[in-house]
Amino acid sequence: MADLNFIDILNTIVLISIMFGVGTSLTINDFKHLSRHPRAWVIGMVLQMLWLPVIAFLIAWLAPLSDAYKVGLFILALCPGGTTSNFVSFLVDANVALSISLTTVNSFLILFTIPFFANLGLEFFLSEQAESSFSLPVGETAIQVFGIILTPALLGFLYRRYRDINAQKVQQFFKWINLILLAVVYSVKFFFGEQSGGSGISWSEVWAILPFALLLHLLTMFSSYWIARTRSDLSRLDATTIGIEVGLQNTTLALLITATLIGNEEMSKPALVTAVFAFFTTVTWSYLNLRLGRSEN
Repeated sequence: MADLNFIDILNTIVLISIMFGVGTSLTINDFKHLSRHPRAWVIGMVLQMLWLPVIAFLIAWLAPLSDAYKVGLFILALCPGGTTSNFVSFLVDANVALSISLTTVNSFLILFTIPFFANLGLEFFLSEQAESSFSLPVGETAIQVFGIILTPALLGFLYRRYRDINAQKVQQFFKWINLILLAVVYSVKFFFGEQSGGSGISWSEVWAILPFALLLHLLTMFSSYWIARTRSDLSRLDATTIGIEVGLQNTTLALLITATLIGNEEMSKPALVTAVFAFFTTVTWSYLNLRLGRSEN
């Protein structure tokens, strides 16, 4: 793991804060939802944890990008949307319970999937000499992800459980604090040099990565919606929620994995580029899609 700078530490704090906020939105009923509506959840989980990495692997393999960018694009697909996708589902009146249920379970699964598949990506896309310089320790990564993702979410859930009267105020507080902190992290990463904690990304690199980051985002969002809607016969509401979950990745977690745990700023650049547009395209598509469905009824 690379030496931590201020921005890496701030990025970790933001993730902890975000997951605590997610925890305060969870209730026992969200877990009961899993048993009452397992079909939509199972389809969403398969698409998110298997379909998305497969598509990312194929795009990275075929794209004329550097090896580091290929790895970064693939690792991005290993980081489920989390609180960002939950927030989008809330904004557009999608199935928030389904969204949170997917986030709850994939937060456990990524303890194992991220270090396992990330190391496969490093081995496949990097040359033998470069691959030996970068690795993701399975045990250490699982412990880090557990501490940063699951522990604060559990604390948030317990806070909601035993101090429910303050949960709404806490959620609003963390929502705005997290937005401000995220803006700081991405601004520094995007615009500052590596000596100041940034990625040192140039506009030529942005334009090189953008078509493939956009392709990954749109292809996985639209294809997962299509599979859920037409091949699995789910409602438009549930299929749209799954499209949000699969198409919108957790770029903050991807930054932690690439820049902090692996210690390679080049690998973090696909996540940075994706963060510029993914939230807005996801909100626009999901809102229009659900509005179209309501106008047809």
